[in-house]
Amino acid sequence: MNHITYRCKYRTLTGTSALLYSFTFCIFSMGVQGLKTYIEKKQHILMDWSFRESKLIIDGCNLYFNLYFNSELDQIHGGEYDAFEDRITQFFTNLKDCDIQPYVVIDGGGDYTDKKLETLKSRYEGKIRMANKLSIGQKGRCLPLLTKYVFAQTLHKLKVPFVQCFEEADGEIAALANQWNCSVLSDDSDFYIFNLKAGLLPAENFLWTNVKVNRATKKKYILTKHFTVERLCASFHHMNRDLLPVMACILGNDYGKLQNIKHLWKKEYSVHGPKFASIDGLLHCLSEFEGPEAAIDGVLNLITDDEEKVTFREALFKGIKQYNLTKSSLAQFFNSKTPIACTGPLQALPTWILMHLHEGKMGSFIINILLLKTLMMNPQVEDFQQPSSSEISCPIRQVLYGLVLLGEQPTDDKLVAAAKTSSATDKCYVTEYDREGLTLTSSKVEAMETKVKEGLRLETLAEEPHTLRLQILLETLDVSSVSDIPLDLQFQVFVTRYWLVNAKPQPNLLHLWGLLLGMVYGRLNTPARTQIETELKLNSQGKIDLGHEVAHLYSQWQSCLWWSLCLNRLLHLPLPEPECARLYRGTLVHQAVRVFKRGITPESLLAKCSKAGKLFEQLRDAVLSLLDEDDVRKISTGLMNRASN
Repeated sequence: MNHITYRCKYRTLTGTSALLYSFTFCIFSMGVQGLKTYIEKKQHILMDWSFRESKLIIDGCNLYFNLYFNSELDQIHGGEYDAFEDRITQFFTNLKDCDIQPYVVIDGGGDYTDKKLETLKSRYEGKIRMANKLSIGQKGRCLPLLTKYVFAQTLHKLKVPFVQCFEEADGEIAALANQWNCSVLSDDSDFYIFNLKAGLLPAENFLWTNVKVNRATKKKYILTKHFTVERLCASFHHMNRDLLPVMACILGNDYGKLQNIKHLWKKEYSVHGPKFASIDGLLHCLSEFEGPEAAIDGVLNLITDDEEKVTFREALFKGIKQYNLTKSSLAQFFNSKTPIACTGPLQALPTWILMHLHEGKMGSFIINILLLKTLMMNPQVEDFQQPSSSEISCPIRQVLYGLVLLGEQPTDDKLVAAAKTSSATDKCYVTEYDREGLTLTSSKVEAMETKVKEGLRLETLAEEPHTLRLQILLETLDVSSVSDIPLDLQFQVFVTRYWLVNAKPQPNLLHLWGLLLGMVYGRLNTPARTQIETELKLNSQGKIDLGHEVAHLYSQWQSCLWWSLCLNRLLHLPLPEPECARLYRGTLVHQAVRVFKRGITPESLLAKCSKAGKLFEQLRDAVLSLLDEDDVRKISTGLMNRASN
């Protein structure tokens, strides 16, 4: 056996212990690749269903991924958030028309025991490569930075019941569905394993865009496919349904020795052909056993080393436990909006933070910051020859880290629960994972205490005076005056001012104009929007190619916006929060910059829409009023330099 060493948070594991840690880690990061496609090939397992008049538990993360990517919305220019909002709204409108009551559940922070860090790092590296492919014109998938934020904002606006879990949501979703005896909507392969009483509606087969009407009853419904574990097990000699988690645990891992023995049941048991031989063969093999323990003994007989048998047996049983469902804790929240009781380290969080996390009004990254002191930056489509676009917002994050990690009462339970460490200088750091070129890197970022007031505590932060909380936000964004700027424009104006001063390369007036035009567009009605789109089309030339400098600058602006939104929420909204879906439309702002480079001015472009022209002027003057003479000179000089090129 190869000598394996894993360095974890508390001790160094070697030999068999490391093997157990490695294998258990693989089990808890799995999903059965190909299972969904395999089941779709078996028509007798997926039944046609006319779905209406029912509760429906929705896998929220799966939904917003599908809604964005399946709608062919822009990924290259930083996102089309207004079109995404429209898509979300239409989805839930169609459900309402069919008397379907949705309950949306999304994942929270990760596993706070830190078992999944290596898997998360691997996924992050994949996201970096995907974003880079898109930046150079190749195919890929990259979810724009504010997608989840817009999703949550839209659900709140639509008053759709919605909860954010503290950790992964699959088990809670399945448990709630069984408690309420209703179906789950998701494409996650784990839901083919959970014993769902009312079954699964695979999201890919949920034809929500084409609502049907029953001719006899005049009632509307959605055509979908319906899956149950009973039908799956019946097709394998009515196998024990408790054997499905065994299949998932075996096929969901990537440990070499089990990979090497998989060919045995492929060859001996599969009747489906080579494409799905692992799944088909293992299901036929497992159907010969009465239950999980006998099946595990049978599979592990293929391993000759007695020590490894013990290790794998223990690891497999640990993996199977994740599919054991208990009473859901989410029903209490949906029914009464009371905080969900939590145990362990999460008890260190103030009640108001826990409630905001449940309501999706605060990013779940707070859990990772407090308990693990780690954070992974989301890659964007940008110039990968430049430093990461998230560098610009580091000072904003430092203040946020300080509010979360500093100023706590020095009680043992909170310090231990939050996994805090002290040094001789009493400084506190968060490990940020980001990119350098296409390489995943990590760095220690110091948590900074705000200068506005020393000793602020997270527990009582929401009770501090509004003026103090506003001062913290303004100080962080380096804004000294807010006079004469309408309240509903202040947030985006302050963020834009911060971006203009700190972005690299230096933005010029054209970049500012394009960004402000996107904000104007988001606040207009449909006829006025159409007029702007027409004018841009008339003044542009063909396809909007990705300008790497423009993309990088606007990625930096989105990073500033995202972390300012997070800080504003942590400070209990000292400034009104803007509707993010109305702030940025990537294809439009990129096209606008190209038009402006041809000498067209915003005034001439908006001449036929007086409301748009006035709003643009208001935003422009507000931003410029916050800049000093040197900053104005820099962005104006940049404009003249580019005009001469």
